[in-house]
Amino acid sequence: MKSILILTLLFISVVGSAQTFEEKITEGDKLYSEGKFEASAQAFDAAFKLDEGDRLSYYNAACSWALTGDTINSMKYLNLAADKGWSNVKHVKTDKDLASLRDLFGWNDIVAKVQANLDNAEKDLNKPLKEQLEKIYVRDQTLRQLYEHAEELFGRESEEMNYFWELMAEQDAKNEAEVIAIIDQNGWVGRNEVGGQANLALWLVIQHAPIEIQEKYLPLLIESVRKNQSSGNHLALLEDRINMRNGKPQIYGSQIVSDPETGEDMVYEVFEPEFVNARRASVGLGPIEEYIARWNIEWTVPQKEK
Repeated sequence: MKSILILTLLFISVVGSAQTFEEKITEGDKLYSEGKFEASAQAFDAAFKLDEGDRLSYYNAACSWALTGDTINSMKYLNLAADKGWSNVKHVKTDKDLASLRDLFGWNDIVAKVQANLDNAEKDLNKPLKEQLEKIYVRDQTLRQLYEHAEELFGRESEEMNYFWELMAEQDAKNEAEVIAIIDQNGWVGRNEVGGQANLALWLVIQHAPIEIQEKYLPLLIESVRKNQSSGNHLALLEDRINMRNGKPQIYGSQIVSDPETGEDMVYEVFEPEFVNARRASVGLGPIEEYIARWNIEWTVPQKEK
């Protein structure tokens, strides 16, 4: 009887500790971010034994396997990502993770499949407006991608960095005027009209704008998210930023600040924190516990449903 009890307890322990598909995917992503590519690839494989992946999870698995040197598994998952509709052909061609695949037999076929996905996804888009907004995206992001390097090179308080921020402010003002003209004429154009990156450009520019502009165009973003044509993450970040700039509690828990006493990262004040996950779910976001874990912050407020 004793041995049967021990076996039963072992079985319960194994079942209780088994991870779900979503947990294994999250583990794979986390291990990748930590540079543990072999473990990340194995976590993705374990997930796909539990359920079928989507284009993003297959693509991420391809990256992890490529970084282990296993090009066979990497090509397999990249092909599955293409079969699932992966359409970011520019990223496929430039992603350093996939550099080891580009001279392999079958690479061009995968790229052609991804290009076909993109062509099909964009066949009904407003191409001139898409191209205009994608150029704005480049102008918004280029200096921001370089500022850490510039600061390291010249020093935070240097004349060179002062000039750097002047250039960024000048470019932001130009972008802002152009984006406002686009929104005033076309509304908050969604992914179905201009594609993902162009839609992202709208949000980036408004996110960097003065608060009165943010407040003016927030309702249009809310409506676009309601129609599933813009990202709920963009809405959360913009609305929370507006509230924080106005000295009000945030809604979705997206804003992380430094504790004035300890200097450690903390979640800025949240309105009715016991309902934050319900609000996050309403715009397609995951639990706050998962979001803030990247800053090594724990969420201790029990959640409720309205």
